[in-house]
Amino acid sequence: MFKKSRIFDGLGDEDLKKMAAGCSEQPFPIGTVIIEENDPPKEMLYVIRQGEIVVSVAQAIVDSCEGADGSAMITTLGEGDAFGEIAIIDEMPHSATVTAMSDSIVILLPMSHFYSLVAMDKNIGYVVIRNLAKLICQRLRGSNFLTKHFVSWGVPDSFEDQSKS
Repeated sequence: MFKKSRIFDGLGDEDLKKMAAGCSEQPFPIGTVIIEENDPPKEMLYVIRQGEIVVSVAQAIVDSCEGADGSAMITTLGEGDAFGEIAIIDEMPHSATVTAMSDSIVILLPMSHFYSLVAMDKNIGYVVIRNLAKLICQRLRGSNFLTKHFVSWGVPDSFEDQSKS
């Protein structure tokens, strides 16, 4: 499974086997909240083996426009995608809510296992952190694009109309 995840690009088969040895799988039924925005970090990297996951944030601007809970969907993730990466790097509360949108199976990589591998082989850490940095940059660029859109064009009328009702 790790071969399908961009997070582990550049690691050899032996390194992937070592990584998998400390992991577990957990099923999440549809609708299960896996991570709640502002919760303390779980010291876990999550890799989707099967299913679809949605990432959302609470946002005042969409207050009851998008979800019934006043949240806005940021993105959906699927097989091979990872989440929880920001909290494992900065050890701050989670910046988004992550919910299973279909019955899903997620591989859990505890950071304690990852750091023990890195202590034995710094190259594993370099490769994974480099890939995480690329992923975070990609997501930041997408966020910047949306921010530029809202600054340039304002909030879409559909948001404003719905928030008044």
